[in-house]
Amino acid sequence: MLLYIVVLVIVLVLLTYFTVKQKNYNVIMVFLFTSIIIYFLSFPKQCINSTLLGAKIFTTAVFPSIFPFLVICNLLISYDGINIYSKLFGKLLCKPLRLSKQSSLTIIISALCGYPLGAKYACDTYEKGLISKEECERLLNIASNTSPLFIVGSVSTAMIGMPKLGYLLLISNYISCIMMSLVLKPVHFYRSAFFRNEKNSQEVVNFGGKLKNSIENALRTAISIGGYIIFFAVLLDIISYNKYFDLVLSYISHDTLLKDIVKFFMLGIIELTKGCQLISTLNISITVKAVLISFLSGFSGLSIISQVYSFTYRFPEFSIKTYIKRKAVQGVFSSLITAVLMIPFSKVATNTFSGNITGPSFSEIYIVFILLLILPICINSIKKLLHIS
Repeated sequence: MLLYIVVLVIVLVLLTYFTVKQKNYNVIMVFLFTSIIIYFLSFPKQCINSTLLGAKIFTTAVFPSIFPFLVICNLLISYDGINIYSKLFGKLLCKPLRLSKQSSLTIIISALCGYPLGAKYACDTYEKGLISKEECERLLNIASNTSPLFIVGSVSTAMIGMPKLGYLLLISNYISCIMMSLVLKPVHFYRSAFFRNEKNSQEVVNFGGKLKNSIENALRTAISIGGYIIFFAVLLDIISYNKYFDLVLSYISHDTLLKDIVKFFMLGIIELTKGCQLISTLNISITVKAVLISFLSGFSGLSIISQVYSFTYRFPEFSIKTYIKRKAVQGVFSSLITAVLMIPFSKVATNTFSGNITGPSFSEIYIVFILLLILPICINSIKKLLHIS
């Protein structure tokens, strides 16, 4: 067995070396996908079960939550929402992030809905000619966070059983996005001719037509996301149940706990939800769990990165490699912030996050968030009333 593995590794290394040297990456991809097909044929039942699991996750959790948001957001844009939101929230939201006002709707959608809707509407805004290429690249990494429902509901409440921890992780995730806006070089804003003449160029379409277009666009987007979820569910099963993967991990460490930490973290790099679920089962301190999950939430995982790429591939000027590097940096920021925020609570984490100490409910947080969104409208109205420029 060991000799077989050594020979296989040597063949893979040589194959990779010669194909990279000759810049013939097709050979690697063909070899990789052929291996996956052979695995499918060898373990059909396992592959079918993982496919059904991915489909169940999509149909019961993802689609019901994301589809209505997509329809409403598409309707918002069809009724000149980008222009209206830029006037209402542009200064409050975009100026601190060093973005133009036209990015405000994307920022709000991302903050409320999470991955990958921020990327979708960043690309839609760029496609309309409302922001430049450089600003869209920044926006992709700033409007890039997990949804509050996922962090607070799925991870902290359902997986870990500590609802209050979710707010700490959510704050860390949001702050990491703000830090990315400070790290990434700002760009010069421009006001496109499309945006200046938007009112004159808008087509007169009735509500029925706009609703139909919004639903069709939402279905295409949701089904595309579902395809990625199912594919990565199968891929994750192939890797996690692979004996060679466990064998490689055994060479890294003989300590079972450390091996599990590395394994679950690596699986989380591939798929965020599964990684968080596995890490939550580890017998380690809550601080370590929070830091690991915070990194994965900031990085997002290859599954979500692939979903983002499904929106950006139409624009060859965007580099997915640059996006991945920046997401890794954001993951580091998020985990460091979580580590700092956990210090005051590390000794009393169980009491603090188990619900013994009364804290704000999700509905209260949501109401505060809505009030913060309404605040700029009130300020803008008062300024107009008092004729303040």
